[in-house]
Amino acid sequence: MFRLLFMVCATFCVQSLASASEIRGYLRTPSGDHQRFELSGWICKVGRLESINIRISAGDTRSNARLLQNLVANQPSEEPVKNRCESQGEYRFKVVLPEQQAFENSGHTLFFETDVDGVIEPAFTRSNYVVPDFPATRLRGYIDGLIETNGAYFLHGWACQTNVESSVTFSLLTRKDGEFVLLGKDLPANTSSGGSVATACNTKMGRHAFRARIPETAIDDFANGRLFVQAHSAFGGTKLMLPRSHRYAIPSTLPTLMPTGTPPNVIVFFTDDQGYADLGVQDVLDDVKTPNIDALAHNGVRFTNGYVTASQCSPSRAAFLTGRYQQRFGLDENRQIPMTLDETTIAQRFKQQDYATGMFGKWHLEIMGNSVEWGRRNYPDLQPFKVDQIPEEVRHQYFPHQRGFDDMLAGYTNTYLRNVDDRGRTIALETHRTDQFRIDLTSDASLAFIDKNWQKPFFMYVSHYGPHVPIEATQHYLDRFSEDMPMRRRYALAMMAAIDDGVGRVVDKLKNYNVYDNTIIMFISDNGAPLGDDMTDAPLSAKGEAWNGSRNDPFTGEKGMLTEGAVRVPFIVQWPNKISAGMELDTPVSALDAAYTALKVAGDTQLDALDGLDLMPLIINGDSNLFDQRPLFWRFFFQRAIRKGDWKYMQAGIRREYLFDMTQTEPESINLINTYPDIAKELRDEYWQWAAQMQRPEELVELPPPFAERVDRYLPLPLP
Repeated sequence: MFRLLFMVCATFCVQSLASASEIRGYLRTPSGDHQRFELSGWICKVGRLESINIRISAGDTRSNARLLQNLVANQPSEEPVKNRCESQGEYRFKVVLPEQQAFENSGHTLFFETDVDGVIEPAFTRSNYVVPDFPATRLRGYIDGLIETNGAYFLHGWACQTNVESSVTFSLLTRKDGEFVLLGKDLPANTSSGGSVATACNTKMGRHAFRARIPETAIDDFANGRLFVQAHSAFGGTKLMLPRSHRYAIPSTLPTLMPTGTPPNVIVFFTDDQGYADLGVQDVLDDVKTPNIDALAHNGVRFTNGYVTASQCSPSRAAFLTGRYQQRFGLDENRQIPMTLDETTIAQRFKQQDYATGMFGKWHLEIMGNSVEWGRRNYPDLQPFKVDQIPEEVRHQYFPHQRGFDDMLAGYTNTYLRNVDDRGRTIALETHRTDQFRIDLTSDASLAFIDKNWQKPFFMYVSHYGPHVPIEATQHYLDRFSEDMPMRRRYALAMMAAIDDGVGRVVDKLKNYNVYDNTIIMFISDNGAPLGDDMTDAPLSAKGEAWNGSRNDPFTGEKGMLTEGAVRVPFIVQWPNKISAGMELDTPVSALDAAYTALKVAGDTQLDALDGLDLMPLIINGDSNLFDQRPLFWRFFFQRAIRKGDWKYMQAGIRREYLFDMTQTEPESINLINTYPDIAKELRDEYWQWAAQMQRPEELVELPPPFAERVDRYLPLPLP
């Protein structure tokens, strides 16, 4: 805890000591702690349009205080402030004291002075606030092990300075002839780490993990030499040789590259309307039970900034299954299905690499009741449009078995189109009706596919129709969750537990056939959860109630929007012995990257037409340059957005424009578009350059009132 020694001003306006008739201002009580200490208020010279300079210092007394910040009180002011200042200028200010300054000035009194035309005077009366006391802090860390990953050796572990968010750095050393030899310095311990590390470091975030690559020259010059890691504090200049230093030795042989033999199998689990919060490994909510999916993350990499390209089912799936933005071929929204036959699917690409391919579960890219636009274009005489009046042979062209998948079970609840039986044996195409719980049915089909194809490379797309509505579950899964919770939540958790069991069964099957180590497993949701604005726990049979029981915490918004809660999703990649276990990366990645990566590791070299990037350099070497520089785009239902690096620009309709700093804990709670107009313009221009390349022209249209109300419920109100 920190102490604040202050006297609260009885009125909202405090005048300068020296110029009571001319300088007016108000200093708010500082907020936060040593990690984020915020100072704000307003100050002006009566009748003067120009903003005033403020000097902030800290020390035992004013005479020995040292300067911390020079700033200008030039942020937009409300009318009451302008009235007090008798001018229409801008007089507000806000500053966050950097953690380094909080450390250096712990417990010192803050002093505020104005600099008006070169005259420096005390700014506020009764402002004897102090810098928060900095808690006791020390270096901690641990070396977890030495791993070999696709042509390189890495020493990995974690290091931090307790109670400090800033990452520490470290040096990698060995010893020769009794002397330390530097192998690498100023290396960052800034990779996301698990909750246990955050607890040990006593910080909110867990960016304390490191992976130190062993230089190949070290193998030549210092083979079998002991390895040491020395951590360097963010503040204070302390050092620590991490525990387990010298336990690991520099290898004496060069690392092996990815085997050139059998290509890896690829399995993609693509769930439906599963929010970001709803995996146990996300460590957001404590009612989720997904141990098998969590194990994928513990044994691979979890992307905390993993995105899909749309906040609705069909466009999101179309992008992943082609590796291209769905807007390129006009599938912006569900109502624009079926997916054109002109697009090449990733399944067709896998077939070109001699892979067996299978798809089980929800497809949602076929001709359906909402394909009115397609019907008007292809069957203009069929009005009103009815699916069952389209010839069966035409409808079947758009199903998975005609889009590159050898084996298929495609459907939703009780009716499926399939070309394999319950044991995975090839049969004539048939409509299959069943009362089996849809999650278990999909899992069973995936197991049968592995039984059939384990001796050759295969690509399997497991597209569970859950926890999408209608939510349903068997008692076997419901019994795992207390009845003392919203009913819709309980059923959603049960559906996700069923999906999790299916993932576990697939992993066990791979291990039984000894192909687990040569299988890449990806787990992604197609978009965030629908919340119905208020997560009403209506009866399961209620018509028109949107909430499916899933949650998007800690992010804003829901399915159908372009907020983080709608497009940031669970995103995991596991590849035993190729990807380090327990990694967490916060680099923004896309389902487009998952498609690109899967094809590349399968041997596809004709990838120029795809929109993704190869995830493996990012995962293996931490090379994030391409990902940090490339933009991600969204366009859906009168909304548009772009994220590039740490910034996200979003426009909903016409007058609702936003700029968000994605490094913040609640990134979409503060609209910075007026604070950084140049950044907003750059992103806006880049978005429209992208949009101009897409198939459907885009017009600026204001949001319809009901949806506008939803946007305003979740996001800061539009700026005037």
